[in-house]
Amino acid sequence: MANETKQEPAWRNPWVWTLASIMGVTLLVNITLITIAFLEPPGLVVDDYYEKGKSYLYNKAQREKDLARLAWDLELDLPKSPQLAEPQPYLVRAVDRNGRPIEGARAEFAAFRPVEHGHDFVVAMQDVGAGYYAANVDFGLPGNWDLIVTVQQGEDKLDIAERIFIDD
Repeated sequence: MANETKQEPAWRNPWVWTLASIMGVTLLVNITLITIAFLEPPGLVVDDYYEKGKSYLYNKAQREKDLARLAWDLELDLPKSPQLAEPQPYLVRAVDRNGRPIEGARAEFAAFRPVEHGHDFVVAMQDVGAGYYAANVDFGLPGNWDLIVTVQQGEDKLDIAERIFIDD
């Protein structure tokens, strides 16, 4: 019985320490990320998400019907390089199916910041003639912005969407 080896406790084995360290670091990183997520929410969920979700398909179908019925064409004219904290002109041109300008309509410029809630804004666009509507817009924060321009004449309404990036 001289060849008997004495078995060491498991906690003295380096493999046990390695596995325990990996699990500990993983747990610590997950706790940190969960804490950050709760303390600094991005605000990407709208308040009435259920109602908006329910009406999405209806609105999409309605927009497609309106587009086919109206046959309007909206063209958004953006600045070549949008600047931060500097008012710049944004234009939309609205024409009917025959290429005639749509005049006397109401146009609205809406800007949504997809990564941060609370900085969205809406600006009324001015009719500048020949189917053009303009607004001077000043973006206060850099990054991605989703733009939606809506042109409405009576009950007829059509919108166009675009995403832009504002440099700092």
